[in-house]
Amino acid sequence: MRLNDRVAAVAARLQGLAEFPRVESKRLQLRGPGEADISPLFDLFSDPEVMRYWSRPAMRQHAEASHYIADILGGFARREFINWIIADRQTDQMCGTCTLYALEVKHLHCAVGYAVLPRLQGRGYAQEAVAAACRFAEGVLGFHRVEADVHPDNLASKRVLLANGFVYEGRLRQRFVSAEEIQDSDVFGRVAQDSSG
Repeated sequence: MRLNDRVAAVAARLQGLAEFPRVESKRLQLRGPGEADISPLFDLFSDPEVMRYWSRPAMRQHAEASHYIADILGGFARREFINWIIADRQTDQMCGTCTLYALEVKHLHCAVGYAVLPRLQGRGYAQEAVAAACRFAEGVLGFHRVEADVHPDNLASKRVLLANGFVYEGRLRQRFVSAEEIQDSDVFGRVAQDSSG
């Protein structure tokens, strides 16, 4: 298939999503947000340890979590990003979030980001969710490359990426402003033919 045709196919698949996509893995589902997710979203994005590695300030009020859900739905409607809730397949309880963003259809690449509630970390949920998101990005939408950037100190996040076939590609100096610092960013990437996950 010619590259122009591949680009057109990805654009058509992305625009052709009839509703917020649901992706399942062994233990988890990636789904759209609902009202029941407001409190756990606030718990996640108000936690100082989680937010230490994010380039946005921690939430301070539950209303911010409600606005965040509206942003998720609006971003999907505009096809700017797909910000899933990571939920347990059995209970539907939120475990975290996983997002495909920077959807650069013209260049056949996107980025993935993720966060897991602190009380549920260490169970492999991030690794499983990223694997599911990458399968969707590559297998359903047809993206050729998925990227991720990580705070240099976030070793757990780096392990998630390496386990999913990402390759460390370098450090971008002083790339993000967080609440505490101007931080560097370690960049990882995977291309479709390199990955088995």
